Amino acid sequence: MKQRQASFLVRYVLQSFAIVLILGVLLRTFVFSSYVMSGSSMLPSIWPGDFLLAGKWGLSSLRRGDVVVMRCPGNDQICLKRIVGLPGDRIEIREGNLIVNDQKALLTPVVDRVHTESIAGDRWLVWSEPALTSAEPIVVSPSELYLLNDQRTLLDDSRSWGPIKSELIEARALRIWLSLDWLEEGRVRTWPRVRWERMFRSIN
Repeated sequence: MKQRQASFLVRYVLQSFAIVLILGVLLRTFVFSSYVMSGSSMLPSIWPGDFLLAGKWGLSSLRRGDVVVMRCPGNDQICLKRIVGLPGDRIEIREGNLIVNDQKALLTPVVDRVHTESIAGDRWLVWSEPALTSAEPIVVSPSELYLLNDQRTLLDDSRSWGPIKSELIEARALRIWLSLDWLEEGRVRTWPRVRWERMFRSIN
């Protein structure tokens, strides 16, 4: 009897583990995924060392201001960018200023080089410095998006690539679930410091 109970218990545990494993794979493939930010292209909203929860649903109804996870053109690496132009939008960068459908984005100073950028009722934080970078006016085609870094001094975005095919978008960043700081006065820490104040922040 005891041997039969032990066999049943082992089988039950293995079946439960298999179900949990399958559910985990399905969730990661079709619903959620986790990404870590390694660079500074999305400062000040997303910091290096931020771990992001991203959703893989609703990618056909993305909005201006959404931060998306995508495959970078040319190197196929994972990167994060912000949507500033939707299909049909006319986008122009004039001396560093974003212009959407002939409406210039409003930059409101927050602190140092951090500004709130507002356009057509949407707003987000950007790291903006005096810049003379410009991009010729372009109308975003169907099934394409115009994406920019929040740190506008870095040009690895639609200013260099042009509009991005929607099929390259893998997920929409939703929330920071963990944030680790590996640097201390320019040196790499042996153990990272947890940025508790950034835990569970929504991405906006």
